[in-house]
Amino acid sequence: MANRAVKLYRKVKTTQGWKRYPAVMAANGKVKPDIALVGDSEQKFPIGHYELRSFQGSKTVWTRVNGGPSEALAALRTAQRKAALRIEAEQTGIRVIEEEKRISLQSALKQFKEAAEARGSLEASEVYGRTIGDFITVTGKQYADQITSADVTQFQAAMRKRKLSDRTVSNRHGHLRSFLRFLKLDADAVKEIAGSKPRFEKTLPEVFEPDELSTFFGSLDEEYDQLLFDVLLTCGLREQEVMHLEWTDLNKVRGTLKVQSKPRWGFKVKDAEERELPVNADLMTRLFSYRENDLEARLVFGSKGGKVDVPDGHLLRRLKVLARDAGLNCGSCKGCVARRECEHWFLHKFRATFITTLLRNGLDLRTVMSLSGHTDLESVMRYLRPAEGKHVQDRINAIKWR
Repeated sequence: MANRAVKLYRKVKTTQGWKRYPAVMAANGKVKPDIALVGDSEQKFPIGHYELRSFQGSKTVWTRVNGGPSEALAALRTAQRKAALRIEAEQTGIRVIEEEKRISLQSALKQFKEAAEARGSLEASEVYGRTIGDFITVTGKQYADQITSADVTQFQAAMRKRKLSDRTVSNRHGHLRSFLRFLKLDADAVKEIAGSKPRFEKTLPEVFEPDELSTFFGSLDEEYDQLLFDVLLTCGLREQEVMHLEWTDLNKVRGTLKVQSKPRWGFKVKDAEERELPVNADLMTRLFSYRENDLEARLVFGSKGGKVDVPDGHLLRRLKVLARDAGLNCGSCKGCVARRECEHWFLHKFRATFITTLLRNGLDLRTVMSLSGHTDLESVMRYLRPAEGKHVQDRINAIKWR
């Protein structure tokens, strides 16, 4: 009986017309680009494409692979795994009825966003959804099996043509990788298609200047906003941490706030590092005074729509609107020009300001690491930055140089 295994071939253009020859694998297990085995010799055929040979009963089936050697290898591995499972099932007396159904990218994107929203990550749903939607528009691809590494390169080129920063290109590449994993592609396939994450020059974390914070907090009319951003600034919580903060996490007697996972909301603390933070006494008093407005509320900062037991997934948007209303937009960044939402106002900047302030006030690295929820000192050391602004200017002016 002939060998029924799935094999990879290269269909090439020769002087005698189009012919199929076995593709050649390199010693490292990868497909040799453009190389096919003709008889006993390896020959290069620049013009051609890859195809998988498989069988349906006695019928030979040829399936074209979109893309180059990397995509061909990923397709071969997937087909071989399916074939092995089919054979194993048939040997145990299980009848396999296989219905090939192509995965629509638009349908998958909808499911991807719904999954993020179900986790309470409304902002992630919006940001990631925008990236994937842009990818689909740029590449023009409709189905998951059409995506190749060339599409990823095309998408990155389109972003750079629009003059997006290297950091943004890198971040959106990460969004795309997450989507590819959501499509149930195995790790090797994701790596082959997405490639390495684009590098960018790492800059110092951005922090708020004292005058910015003074203007911002002075403009806040609602107690909810005053408390929310005070907690972000003085406790350094991540977005998801403050979204899922419950009143039971606050210990008025000890003057502490506990950051912990919330199975009820499907929220897990990053790196599984639960921690307890000291809270400013005045802030703690204000928080519990605010609670008197609704003693049945479970979440400290529940949705502003009146549903106190729904995490508020629009904190970033709220911040940008408040900063704009306070006249704090820079007026020149892409966000200001396109949407009147300044790129220099974002939630993580409060966390960066918290960590930087602790370090500048003499707290040691390990204490700051514990309070911020980092798992290594290197991450904390990124926030070791020199003093800036008016404080430095005053110190310089006070120096007698001669």
